[in-house]
Amino acid sequence: MITGAVARHTIARERPAMVDDNRGGTEADFTGVEPVDLPGWALDAGNTLADEQNRDGALIQWTARGPYGADVERHDRITVFGDQFQIDGAVRRQPGPSATTSHTILLLKMWEG
Repeated sequence: MITGAVARHTIARERPAMVDDNRGGTEADFTGVEPVDLPGWALDAGNTLADEQNRDGALIQWTARGPYGADVERHDRITVFGDQFQIDGAVRRQPGPSATTSHTILLLKMWEG
C-alpha cells in the first residue's frame, strides 16, 4: 500500500451490472449502483487535451495509484473530486519488493463539453 502524505485521497468506485447488449456482447448498466469509498490513493494530474477536430470537448485525465489489492475492475466508474471518470484500458497491478512498494494503477479519463 502506498503510504505517507501522497496517499491521502479517497476515490469512489461504482461497479455496474454487465447486461446483454442484444448484439452478442455485454454493456455496463449503472442503474441503482451505490458508490463504495476506496481510501489510500495518490493522484497525479494527467493531460488535458482539447478536441481539435470538433472543438467542443476536452479530455481530462488522472493517474491514480493505490493499494495493490484494491477492488477495482476495468468497467468500474471512478469518482475523483466529484467528477466521474472511466478507467482507460486495464487495471494495472505493479508488484514491488515489499507491500509498501506494490500498488494498483488506474489511468482515468473523462470527456468534458
